[in-house]
Amino acid sequence: MEEQIIQILEEITMEQIDNRNKDLLASDILDSFDIVKLVVALEDEFDITIDADFVLPEKFQTANTIIELVKEIIKNS
Repeated sequence: MEEQIIQILEEITMEQIDNRNKDLLASDILDSFDIVKLVVALEDEFDITIDADFVLPEKFQTANTIIELVKEIIKNS
């Protein structure tokens, strides 16, 4: 699952994600439009719904925070 998330993230951002703790927002790798595309792609890939309450900058700060978000949603489904 983690590699799938990284692959989706790389496809959307057109960036190689080598450091899963890199701040994607501060480094301008991920912007608000990318987050919307990422939410849709993750929902499709993992058959989940990411509630608007979870679409917060801190949840999309790094690849690791995105992975943890998806794991949390799947666990609570």
